[in-house]
Amino acid sequence: MSATEKRITAAAIRLFAERDKPDLTMSELASEAQVARGTLYQKVDSIEQLFTTVIENMARELHSKVGAVVAGTANTDPAARLATGLRLFVRLSHEDPAIGRFLVRYALTDEHLRTLLSGPPMKDLAEGIASGRYNITETKVLSVAGFISGTTVSAMWMVLDGHQGWREAGSTAAELVLRALGIAPDEAQRLAAMDLPAPPEG
Repeated sequence: MSATEKRITAAAIRLFAERDKPDLTMSELASEAQVARGTLYQKVDSIEQLFTTVIENMARELHSKVGAVVAGTANTDPAARLATGLRLFVRLSHEDPAIGRFLVRYALTDEHLRTLLSGPPMKDLAEGIASGRYNITETKVLSVAGFISGTTVSAMWMVLDGHQGWREAGSTAAELVLRALGIAPDEAQRLAAMDLPAPPEG
């Protein structure tokens, strides 16, 4: 991706995050990205296509980054992995508020972004159920995935609106999720407060 394309993408994320729907003009985007309209028309076919591209790229990149960080911990406990992944997304809202606001706005309504938040935990849920780590049945997996996504987005919103710091919001959300899955209170609190890996580079 060229420097100009990166500026356009970053500007689009900021503008989309401010609105209830992806509704903006080429002129607004050109102004926000600080590029000429002629250049913008060369790079962007339509606002609708740009929105789809932004979401697909974001889902792919964040899935890769968060997945790599969690895998890098070499922790095989599904509960610890779940808590870490959730807290990484909450930390993201502090590190990159524009992306955080975009996720809060669209993560529960767009299929690609729903997959981003619920996809990685599905493996940890399945492993935790199979091993008896979680006190839930397979029939409740989809409901639990939705609960995890909603809790994560709510924690991100708490950070972005200044109600809590990312550490407190992330740990509280992770602890609530683990306790809902049947993890003992003391252990849930411990797992939700473990040191997080360093942020991924790039």
